[in-house]
Amino acid sequence: MKWSLTAIIFLSILLAAGCGGEAADGADETSDQAEEITDPEIYGNRVADIYEDMYANLNDLVNQGLSAEELWPEITTMKEDYIRQFVELGAVKEGMTEEQKQAANRTIRSRFYNFDTDLLNSVNDAIIFYREQDNSLANEISQMNILTQYADYELLREQEPEEAARLGI
Repeated sequence: MKWSLTAIIFLSILLAAGCGGEAADGADETSDQAEEITDPEIYGNRVADIYEDMYANLNDLVNQGLSAEELWPEITTMKEDYIRQFVELGAVKEGMTEEQKQAANRTIRSRFYNFDTDLLNSVNDAIIFYREQDNSLANEISQMNILTQYADYELLREQEPEEAARLGI
């Protein structure tokens, strides 16, 4: 069960990256850095850096031993923060040529192939733990792994049109 959940999450990450979705963290920091990104490889690495940071922070949060009730607002705040960061990076990707977008996606995919499986497994264990307490919370935690789609407006419009509309994309 644990292995299949890990495989599903890992494949979701690769799918999102392959389609061009990414995530971000840090309002002013992301804005400044997004303005400086002109190279698709730098962009891809920035998306992957933010995703790795997000997952490490998520792991720390879900393994603090909080009750489901205590964890909900923390997850909600974290998710919105990273969504905002990925949306800012999505604006950069939106201005790229198709060739540049493909190059950025290759960089992201290559980074995700080397993603820390121990970290994935730790978060998966927490998801299983919280699923017994609050299935909706467990689903919300699980959805963190696909936030990179917010860095790809085309993908977001296709997969989550209501979210794209909510964000004015």
